[in-house]
Amino acid sequence: MKKGRKVFKGTLYLMTHHLLFNSDNSNEQELWIAYSTIQSVDLKTYINNEDAEYELHISCKNFLYIQFTIFSEKIAYDVFESLKKLINITSVESHYAFFYKPIKDFTSTNGWSLYDPIKEYKRLGVGEPGNEWRITAVNKNYTFSRTYPQKLFVPASITDNVLNYAVKFRSKGRIPVLSYIHRKNGMSITRSSQPMVGIKQNRSMQDEKLVEEIFATSSKNKSPNFKNLIVDARSSTNAMANIAMGAGYENVEHYKGSRLEYLKIENIHVVRDSLNKLIEVSRNSNSGFISKSDIEKTGWLKHIHTLLEGSLLIIKTIDLYNSHVLVHCSDGWDRTSQLVAISEVCLDPYYRTIEGFEVLVEKDWISFGHKFSHRCGLLAKDAANLNEVLTSTASKIFNTNGNKDSATSNTISSTINAVSISKNSTLPRETSPIFTQFLDCIYQLWIQNPTQFEFNDDFLVQLNTHVYSSQFGTFLFNSEYERRVFRHDGKDLSQCTYSVWDWFNSNKEDYINPLYVP
Repeated sequence: MKKGRKVFKGTLYLMTHHLLFNSDNSNEQELWIAYSTIQSVDLKTYINNEDAEYELHISCKNFLYIQFTIFSEKIAYDVFESLKKLINITSVESHYAFFYKPIKDFTSTNGWSLYDPIKEYKRLGVGEPGNEWRITAVNKNYTFSRTYPQKLFVPASITDNVLNYAVKFRSKGRIPVLSYIHRKNGMSITRSSQPMVGIKQNRSMQDEKLVEEIFATSSKNKSPNFKNLIVDARSSTNAMANIAMGAGYENVEHYKGSRLEYLKIENIHVVRDSLNKLIEVSRNSNSGFISKSDIEKTGWLKHIHTLLEGSLLIIKTIDLYNSHVLVHCSDGWDRTSQLVAISEVCLDPYYRTIEGFEVLVEKDWISFGHKFSHRCGLLAKDAANLNEVLTSTASKIFNTNGNKDSATSNTISSTINAVSISKNSTLPRETSPIFTQFLDCIYQLWIQNPTQFEFNDDFLVQLNTHVYSSQFGTFLFNSEYERRVFRHDGKDLSQCTYSVWDWFNSNKEDYINPLYVP
């Protein structure tokens, strides 16, 4: 096995939910790779004179890239054929989460109840004397909006009747609702999806009233010198293009005292392609060093910069300009979650603690309907209908010692046959590393402000791994609704899987940042 620049000799095992490599060197740790983290597998055959060797190149979604060299054709193709089936998981119940049992009982057991919306919004000030927000039960049965949390927080002056009219004007029924109140001045971050304006330039008096009342909260602290901000994460071009599909953007003439800013954050398809380029650059780096120019070509850091720059605009508007912010993209579960969560991490030190960050992920990602199952490609459409690619590359260069890719030595013409398999997810165009991108943004903040975070960088690395590992039930679904209605052998999700937060909190000492200053 080759991992990075290290080579190990050992035995490869294909188990029910994991690939396991056991090195012959007893000092080396076993390598376990969950099938759900595998992005693609390439089988390449290298022929040199009469000798042949077979290489399995495995790329994982958590940036792990390994190579196995097998000298038996039959074994190599048997492993490859088995991986075809194993990495394409067709049902939720087949995930490792439903079979996983910790070696030792977790010392923390409140992971499934860690986030209590009533408690968290009370911490933000909802329910206190003079507070102008209330909880509504309009989505009690998830019939109001299937992708929204059950408990929503809206201005106290807005009735449920107004909400029932306003819901028709927002994509997927995702009306403007509260995400955060800044304790310093009472300014709010609310979130929604795009308005359904369309080519007829439709309006909704109820939607306009809802936004007006949101912006009217804590009016005594509101700066008269700055307008409230409506943030559209898209570019103006993309927002206008949505008009033809019946959606669009807000006409600020109808939303009193507001201004509209476009952030030009790219969509899930561009982000997916960017990460694929970054992984390819990493794979092709023989020295382990990646040049700045190669990274720039992937566009990944450019996207990170755009997200952080957009978040800074939100932070300044809330904290410095004493104004409210409404954030949305198209459907309000990808770029919106990124912007809102990054901003809240910067504004509220609680979200920079381990517990607070866990609550933040539960609140602004899981409960607000980020489509973890789709974005992470956790399920395959059909295990028998794989995306297989067969390519042949002729005249690969070898030197007299059989070393590959040498352009300076005597050459022997050979043929390399490469066979690839990759996850055929339910909706291939739905996969995108949106949450990974968010974690990278947090890492950029962490590296620049090491004393401000209770958790270390390994906490972010492990969280990114477990988003894909399917070891815990936390990230298996696309919405709070799906998590709530799921049953396995008559048990709900919390009864048949473990929460990832219990795993982190039971091993909390491994993730404490020694430089943290509370």
